[in-house]
Amino acid sequence: MMYKRGILYICILALLFSSCFKNSSFNGYTQTDSGLFYKLLEIGDGLKKPSIGDYLQLAITYKTAKDSVFMDTYTANDMGMVILPFNHSSFKGSFEEGLTSMNEGDQVSFIVNADSLFKVFFKTDLPVFIKNGSTVKMDVKLNKILNPVEYQAVLESYQQIIEDRDIEEQRKLQTFLDTNQIQFSPLENGLYYLPNKQGVGDFAISGDLVQINYKGYFLNGKQFESTYDRKQPLEFTLGEEGQVIKGIQSALSLMNEGAKTKFIIPSHLGFGKEGSSTGIIPPYTTIIYEIELIKLTKHNN
Repeated sequence: MMYKRGILYICILALLFSSCFKNSSFNGYTQTDSGLFYKLLEIGDGLKKPSIGDYLQLAITYKTAKDSVFMDTYTANDMGMVILPFNHSSFKGSFEEGLTSMNEGDQVSFIVNADSLFKVFFKTDLPVFIKNGSTVKMDVKLNKILNPVEYQAVLESYQQIIEDRDIEEQRKLQTFLDTNQIQFSPLENGLYYLPNKQGVGDFAISGDLVQINYKGYFLNGKQFESTYDRKQPLEFTLGEEGQVIKGIQSALSLMNEGAKTKFIIPSHLGFGKEGSSTGIIPPYTTIIYEIELIKLTKHNN
């Protein structure tokens, strides 16, 4: 009976994903008429499907086109999962379309356009290791479907964990400072800095146009971002919201043209209790940026 039920369920799931299939260019995957590629990995025991307004508790593993894992929810936070509000698809061919036909416990592998995933869904630039026009593989398990009341209960149950994470971040930062042979200078707002190269001229202030190169990495030395690797400096107006994190805004006010400085940025000046939108930087994570102010154009010039 279980075998027949599994076969029947696969057939129903396939019909629900799309009424018109296309030949897939990815081995083992089926393509819907919207351009979404999917492959069923595991059938769950649940009978409930998501509805608009629900919250979905998902475990997700992100892989490059060559199956190299670059991010997952298992290590990104204490829950090992992410909770997303279930709404309409954010772009054509989004994995959200596939969630519509999943039951609790199902696991499905999706292949989506990398540009759309990062720029539309995550609202951020592509990571340096993913090329424009490439694809991302997402292995998604629908752990549980929550209504608004259940969602609020889950948030409250993790409040203590969040408070503990704040204390743990402070402990890790202090351990780093105690064991690092190079002495960083502290600032009142929580930043630590270490000048590598002095610049010339006036210091950057709000309204100035700045062009910078930078490397971002964790306290363990693992790099997560670099404009040097992209060969594309970042240019923006200092003080404009949404351009960079608060820590970088504050850091640049201590720099003039040609300066190169290393900054330790605690999470309250970085990506906070939520972490980065891509999930690469976990919640409550102190990070280090090495910033080079290439060009400074004063606002009154």
